[in-house]
Amino acid sequence: MNLAQKFGIRGRMFFAFGVIASVTIVTSVIAWIAYERLGNSVQQIARNDITAVSLAAELAAKGGAITATAPSLVAAVSESERRRDWDALAGILRKMEALVERIYAGEAQAREHALKTRLLNAVASNLRELDAVVRQRFWFADRNRELSDRLRWAHADLLDEVDPMIDDARFNIGLGLEKTGPGGRQPGGDLKAEVAHQEALLRIKAAGNLLVGLIARAANMTDAKALQDTRHFAMEIAEPIADDFAPLKRITGTLSLRQSYNSLLGYISGENSLFELRRDELELMKKGQGLLAENRKLVQSLQDELAADVEAVNAQARGAATRSAEFLNRTKLTFAAAAVGSIVISILVVWLYVGRNLVGRITALDASMRRIARGDLKANVPSGGSDEIADMADALRTFRDTLSETQAELVQAGKLAALGQLSAGIAHELNQPLAAIRSRAHSARVLLERRRPAGARDNLMSISSLAARMASKINHLKTLARKPSSQIGIVDLGAVVAEALDILQARIKDEGVTVINRLPRGEIFVKGGAIRLEQVLLNIIGNALDAMGNVRRRALTIAATQTRDDVVIQIADTGPGIDAAIAEQVFDPFFTTKDVGEGLGLGLSISYNIIKDLGGTIKVGSDSKKGTTFLISLARAAEMAPA
Repeated sequence: MNLAQKFGIRGRMFFAFGVIASVTIVTSVIAWIAYERLGNSVQQIARNDITAVSLAAELAAKGGAITATAPSLVAAVSESERRRDWDALAGILRKMEALVERIYAGEAQAREHALKTRLLNAVASNLRELDAVVRQRFWFADRNRELSDRLRWAHADLLDEVDPMIDDARFNIGLGLEKTGPGGRQPGGDLKAEVAHQEALLRIKAAGNLLVGLIARAANMTDAKALQDTRHFAMEIAEPIADDFAPLKRITGTLSLRQSYNSLLGYISGENSLFELRRDELELMKKGQGLLAENRKLVQSLQDELAADVEAVNAQARGAATRSAEFLNRTKLTFAAAAVGSIVISILVVWLYVGRNLVGRITALDASMRRIARGDLKANVPSGGSDEIADMADALRTFRDTLSETQAELVQAGKLAALGQLSAGIAHELNQPLAAIRSRAHSARVLLERRRPAGARDNLMSISSLAARMASKINHLKTLARKPSSQIGIVDLGAVVAEALDILQARIKDEGVTVINRLPRGEIFVKGGAIRLEQVLLNIIGNALDAMGNVRRRALTIAATQTRDDVVIQIADTGPGIDAAIAEQVFDPFFTTKDVGEGLGLGLSISYNIIKDLGGTIKVGSDSKKGTTFLISLARAAEMAPA
């Protein structure tokens, strides 16, 4: 073995990649030095600038949190919500003060520290005023609910006073009308007075109801001008009602009614005026919105200051980055030269050695392997080189030279095996007719000895028929390679079944099989051929007898069911059944579950093709507890005719 062969592909590849690795190491050292200096510059930026920017951004975020939380404080609907929002705002203010102390520490930042502190104090003062407005709003809301409840009670008192007086006036009017009588006299002065009383009372009640509605509506108004207009409208309604109390002076309860009415008027103006209360509440809400807007401006001012500071820090960072970039530019050429050198070496190794030498030779060797695999035993095997690929080429040439002899031996062995299986299959298929011929010959001899030539002649005729059928059975072995006959006639199914059972009668008797014939009474006609259908029945019944050879209960059931168009023949045995995994393969040529030498596997395949030629179908069903059942479906025929 020379040095090149000893060095081999592995040694060459190690050497090539060792050179590439050396260049990579040199490049890495250069990059290490460059990035070490760059890292120092970045660390300086991180220590001095990024921390300040980060804290400033956090401070700006806290300002945004104040802007987001302040409206929630203004919109609080309960003391617990107000306290929760105020606690949150107070906590944010404390954190912002701590951030200002961290960002603007030292004498150099004293001016910025004072400016930011002043802005924070302004924000805190604004929030305290806003909180005071919210607490006042709660008082107004409670006072509004209180006066609204009292208004409802005052309205109820007014109705309790005026409704009985209206009923009394209505009653008095009725009495006055009765006194007028049927003569149609004009009503007296009392009746007119009662009518006037009723009208005044109804106006008072209507005005009271309307005033209550206006006052209740005013308690929830959000527009100051609409509130003022509603109040003027209520006063315009209330003023004329004072004149309606004049004609009621002599009526009992008028004083109490006037007091109830005046109580309602107290909710329009005065100490209990819901209009004035709502007006003050709207002014307070307006003040709160103003404070909220002022809060946003103050926070925005703080954020603008922080943005200016961040921009200054960013300018410093950009200066440091520029200096770092200048340093990187000075090292680019060296780094690029090292990288280009590594790439050039890699390309040379891959292109010249791996591509043209290794891959090219392996590709040629692969093409030769594929030609040999396709049967071209004269394919050229490339040679050359002194490495592992050359050893593979030598092995392939040896394989090519010995493949022809091996292939010829395998073909000869396959022919012998097929011939053995065919011989065994033909012997199995002819065994049943030969047994019947032996039985008929024995019977003929006995009849001749008893001088009964007519019976002997019948047996001889049966032997002749069986011999013809044996010849036909041999001819049926060719159906797998030729198109089936298209001659189809009308067949008596009962006669064909009887003849098949008669041929197998001796075997059925010897093996102790019970035949259960459940064919319907009368003639059953199907479309087919008598001889071919009989062959199918002999194959299936013969297989059934084989299957029941090792079972205790041996029963063969033959039945048929008719529909308007078809006849379905059922042949069932009590054997061990067929495994469901192979049930669909039983009709394939040369497929058999019997031992070697007991069958070629052509019987069911031939039967399948015969039934298909007859225009029918054949199926198999199997159960390990009930045996195997074959179902043959043929077209039903209406009348008898020769087939």
